[in-house]
Amino acid sequence: MIARFLDTGLQGAALNMALDEALLLLCDEQPRVTLRFYGWARPTLSLGYFQSVREIDLKECQRRNFDWVRRPTGGRAVLHDHELTYSVIAPIELLGASVAQSHERISRALAVGLAKLGLHAELAQSRVSAKEARAACFAVPAPVELTVQGKKVIGSAQTRTKKSLLQHGSIPIAIDFDALAAVLRIAQADLLRQKAAGIAELLGYEPTRDALKEAVRLGFAEFFGIEFHTEGLSAAEQALAEKLYIKKYATRAWNWRR
Repeated sequence: MIARFLDTGLQGAALNMALDEALLLLCDEQPRVTLRFYGWARPTLSLGYFQSVREIDLKECQRRNFDWVRRPTGGRAVLHDHELTYSVIAPIELLGASVAQSHERISRALAVGLAKLGLHAELAQSRVSAKEARAACFAVPAPVELTVQGKKVIGSAQTRTKKSLLQHGSIPIAIDFDALAAVLRIAQADLLRQKAAGIAELLGYEPTRDALKEAVRLGFAEFFGIEFHTEGLSAAEQALAEKLYIKKYATRAWNWRR
């Protein structure tokens, strides 16, 4: 399988989401597999599509100079800071008919990547209770997400058109649990520390972003049998992303919709 590898570097919150959606929508017109890596210009809290703004402390975000944005995907809030963010855009027929099937296959590819760094990641087996589901994304793993030593290490979410899927996720190198608890009004940060961990904590050292990128890229290549070609954005993708940025992700109407 031939796929595109795309590294867009550090971008603002609204543009990052606009780029992911643009890649998804144009995959319908020109089917292809893309693995995108990116980061955030400043620490950003991303909300799930269905999540209420009332669940976050916007004054605390402002005090800490954190950005925030609503994702096109579901799930719970994620604090993006010292991490590698990935997105996979592909025709549905290539990765699995159901969300669970495709999510599991992507998780297994990520696990192969983490193994390159010496981490043994497993699919979570636990069911999510209604109470846990209201917590932060990294407070509890879904059954198709990865854990290491019982702690969640990657948080992902997916959305689809009729033909294509977008799954994006956070691979934290380190997690600022105190900041996460503060912006989500969680009384005890220690509760989050018991449930999740960054890559550096588990490895005992901090890998470079480049080392993490290469490990994850190799994991996808090995699991799916992919030959990656490094390419940039097309003119159509750039134009649509700019339109989505202006008309959607940078607007109050989108971010305050719930």
